[in-house]
Amino acid sequence: MRLDLRARFRIAMMIGAVAVSFLGVAAAGLSLPTGEPFSVEPAVLVPIEDISAVWIVGIRGQLSISTRETRELQVISLAPGAEGAELPVGIWRDGGRLIVAPAPGDRSGPRVLGVEVPKGFSIAVDAVDSDVVILSEGGTIDLRGDHVRATIQSPGASVVADVLAGTLNVSDSKDANVRVRATATTISRMSGSVTVRATGGAVTVADGTGSTDVESVDTKLSFDGLSGPLDVDAQKGEAKVSGIKGGAELRLAGTPLELKEGKGNVVVASDTTVLFEAMAASMHFDMDGGSLHGRGNEGILELRGRNTELNVETITGGMRVQGNGLSVKIVEVGGELQLEAASSNIVVDRAGSVVLRLDGGSVMLQRATGAVQANVTGGDARILDASGPVNLELDRGDGEVSFTSFTGDKDSSLAANGNLTVRFPPAGGCRVEAKSKDGRIDSDLPTVRVLEGSNEAQGPVNSGYRPIIKITASGDIHLLGPAQAP
Repeated sequence: MRLDLRARFRIAMMIGAVAVSFLGVAAAGLSLPTGEPFSVEPAVLVPIEDISAVWIVGIRGQLSISTRETRELQVISLAPGAEGAELPVGIWRDGGRLIVAPAPGDRSGPRVLGVEVPKGFSIAVDAVDSDVVILSEGGTIDLRGDHVRATIQSPGASVVADVLAGTLNVSDSKDANVRVRATATTISRMSGSVTVRATGGAVTVADGTGSTDVESVDTKLSFDGLSGPLDVDAQKGEAKVSGIKGGAELRLAGTPLELKEGKGNVVVASDTTVLFEAMAASMHFDMDGGSLHGRGNEGILELRGRNTELNVETITGGMRVQGNGLSVKIVEVGGELQLEAASSNIVVDRAGSVVLRLDGGSVMLQRATGAVQANVTGGDARILDASGPVNLELDRGDGEVSFTSFTGDKDSSLAANGNLTVRFPPAGGCRVEAKSKDGRIDSDLPTVRVLEGSNEAQGPVNSGYRPIIKITASGDIHLLGPAQAP
C-alpha cells in the first residue's frame, strides 16, 4: 500500500497540483478542500521534493506537529483512547503545499493526529475545540483556533496566531504576531519582535530580547524581564511591568499599572492608579486624574498631572512636577526638585535643592539640604529646617521659615505680602535685616533689636555677620530662636 501511495504522490508531483477547490473560508483563510485526495490513509510516510508547506484543516482532537531530519511527511491518525483505532485522513496537494484534512465523507469526530514535517517547513493549522502542540524548527507557524489549547515552540520560526477562547503558549521562537480574544496567552523567550492584539483574557510576555507591541481592551497584562522596548496601548484591564531593561511607553485608560525593578526610559500616560517600586529608570508620567504612588527610583521622575495625587519617596535622580489641582507628598529627593503648580497642596520632606512656583494652594518644604527658591501666590508657605539659602517671594499669604544651620555665606531673601515668622538655629551665625511695611516686628533674639520708633530690626545672630538674612513683609514679622523641644 505504501508503494502505491508513493507512486501516486510522485505522479501528482509530475503533473503539478492536484485539482483542489475550497468550501467556505475559515478565519485563517484555510478551508476544507474538495475533490479527490491523492491519499486516504490512517498512516502515511512519503518523500517530499518541491513541497514547502503543510496545512492541517478541519481536524478536531489532539493535534501534534513536529519536525524530522529527512525530507518526508509522516501522518498518523488514531481514534482517542489507549486502544484507538486507525482513522483515515485525506491528503491533497495545492501548488507548493500539502493539505491534511478529514477524508471525504468523514464526520470529523475527535481524533489523535501526529504530523512530522521537514525542518524549515511552513505549518498552518485551523482547529476548533482541540489541543494543539507544535514543536518545530525554522519556517513559519500559522495557527487559527476557536476554543483551542495551543502550545508552540519553534526555534527560528515566525509565529502568527489568531485564537478565540482557550489558551495559547508560544516560546523559544523568533517573532510572534498574535490576535487573541478571551484567551490566556503566554509568550516567552522570543528572540525577535512580539505583536499582540488582545480583547479580554490575559497576556503575559516574558524574557524577550526584541521589541514588544501590545494593544488591548479589558485584558490582564503582565510583562517581565524584557530586554527590548515595550509599547502598550491598553483600555480597561490591568498591567504589571517588572524587570524590563529596554524602557517602555505605556498609554493606559482605566488600566491600573504596577512598575517594579525596571530600567531605561519609561513614559506613562494614565488616568488611574500607577504604583512603582525599586526602579532604576528615567520615568515620565502624564496623569489625567488618578494617582501616582511609589518608592525607590535611581533616576529622575517627571510628572505632568491634572487633579492627580502624587505620593512618592526615595527618588535619587531629581524630580520635576508640573500640574493643576495636585495633592503632592514627596519624601527624600536626592537631586534638584522642581515644582510648578496651580491650585495644589504640596508637602516635601528631605530634598536637595528646590525650585518652586505655586499659584493657589499651600506648600510645606521641610529639611531641604540645598538652596530653596520659592514663589508662592495666593497661599501660605512653610519652609522648615532649611540648611541652605532660602529665597522666598510670597504674595497674598503668610509664611514661616526656619533654619537648622547656615552653609557658606550665601544670603537669603524672604519677602511676603503678608506676615512672616522666621526661626534661627541655636548655633551658626548670620546677620538679620528686617523691615515691615505696615505691620510690627518682634524679636526674641537678644542681639537682633527692633529700632525704637521704627518698623525695622537688624543685628547679628550668634555673633555672625554673613550670610545676611534679609526679611521684608507688608504685615507682621516675628524673629524667633529655635522652637522648644516638647
